[in-house]
This record gives sequence, structure tokens and C-alpha cells, in this order.
Amino acid sequence: MTGVPTVLFLCVHNAGRSQMAAGWLARLAGDRVEVRSAGSTPAAAVNPVAVQAMAEVGIDIAGAQPKVLTPDAVRSSDVVITMGCGDTCPVFPGKRYEDWDLDDPAGQDLVVVRRVRDEIRARVETLVAGLLGFGVRPMREEDEAAVLAIYQAGIEEGDATFETSAGDWAAFRGSRLAEHSHVAVAGDGTVLGWVAAAPVSGRCVYSGVVEHSVYVDPPARGRGVGAALLTALIGSTEAAGVWTIQSGIFPENAASLALHAGAGFRTVGTRERLGKQHGRWRDVVLIERRSPRIG
Repeated sequence: MTGVPTVLFLCVHNAGRSQMAAGWLARLAGDRVEVRSAGSTPAAAVNPVAVQAMAEVGIDIAGAQPKVLTPDAVRSSDVVITMGCGDTCPVFPGKRYEDWDLDDPAGQDLVVVRRVRDEIRARVETLVAGLLGFGVRPMREEDEAAVLAIYQAGIEEGDATFETSAGDWAAFRGSRLAEHSHVAVAGDGTVLGWVAAAPVSGRCVYSGVVEHSVYVDPPARGRGVGAALLTALIGSTEAAGVWTIQSGIFPENAASLALHAGAGFRTVGTRERLGKQHGRWRDVVLIERRSPRIG
């Protein structure tokens, strides 16, 4: 497998399981994986209960159109994942095939479809980790040492933050929202980076506005870790109804500015001589991402 891997999800109607899996993979892997889906007997439209379940986690599959399975689609994919389409999937040498035993959402209520949705997410997370060499999961208490070490390394480079010390774990976790704190983890469990968000104000009018930070361990840079972490943050904030993610970046930190631009953040402006760092005045570029749900 070279370049961007292609994953094809197959089920009978291409209206539920395969569409939810495609939505999850697009969210969790971004443009690092090409995502396809098809069905052996495609339905006329995507299952509306699957659409509703995915909308609850901020993923819109309402505009997806069920497609018919073709041999060419299988032949040109690196990984083929079947979900109950039996022997209708052609087999080509050299392809990676997996069969996911999942309940069919057709005719099921939202409670059942939510369970299928969450099981699919867990399987897709494992798939992403295997394809890309790492996956993203919620931050846990056992991540303390790695997260603080990566934070401190970024601080010491001089262009990440005005902070001079990572501080202690209680303060770190206490000031950040657990549901919007994620880590990227290699296959052996090594933490490669983290992203976390904090509320900008206790006033209810700002309840949908958070400020975030993202840090990647220096040896892990250049592998798409930062992009994957921002993708996870955008996913969790969209699901929670957050309408603005914002941050401030030193203009000298060109890599971070480019990373955020690629994730859909825009530059709002620059605050000049905002603060001193080691006796030197520093400018700060203000960036934000506005949820497409608010127009």
C-alpha cells in the first residue's frame, strides 16, 4: 500500500452500516484516507434513523447516496470491509478483506442504531490506527506523564505559548473540558500528541465558545498527528453544539498556522505586542473555526 490508502465499506443496501462507517472514517482520518462505500442491492436513500444517529455526533450523512457495488470499486481499493453482504463481494488477490459482524439498522429504532453507530466507531478507530500507525482516543488519567512531557517540550521550543511550565496534572485537567481532550496514540500505546479545549467564559452567552491548544511530540511530527487531533476536536465540539473554537498563535509558529488553516480555521487578526516572553514583546495571531451549523 503506497500513498493515501483507499477503504471500501460494503453492506447490502449501502444505507446504514456502510454509510455510518464511511462517515466515521472521514471524520477520524480526514484526507489521510480515501473513503468509499457501496451496496450489493443499494436502497433508494440512506436510512433516516442512521442519519439521525450520526447527526447526534456531528456527522452529516444526509446527502450521501447509496451506490451499487462494482468489481472496479473493489479492485481499486486497498482495504475492503464487508458488513453482511454475503458472497456478493468479488475477491481479488492482494487485497485486505475484513468482515464486520454488525446488526443491520434497517427497521431498528434509534436506541439500537446508536449502539451500532458506537460499535462502528470503535472498529473504525482500530482501523485508522492500523492504517496510519496511530489512532486518536479520549485523554485518560494514565496519560499524565506523556501529556505533560509533550506540553513542556513545546513550551521549551519557545514559539508555542507564553506559559513557562506545564504545571501539574490536577491544574491541567481541571482547566480543560474532558469531553474535548484527546490524545494520539501509536500502536504500542505511546502518546504522540494531544489536543484540549477550555471554556473562554463562565457566562452562558459564551457557552458555545472554547479555546484550544494542540501539541505534538517532536519525533512524531510530519505524520499527520496534529491534523488527526484537530479532526477529533472538531468532531467532539460539533457533537456538543460548540459554535466557535478559537486560539492564539505566535506569528513565528508557521507550522501551527498552516495546520489550523488546513483544518478550516481562519485568521481573525493580530494583536501586536500582546505580552512579554523572556523580556521580549510578542504578537499573537487570533484564529477561529466557526461551526457550519450557524452559517
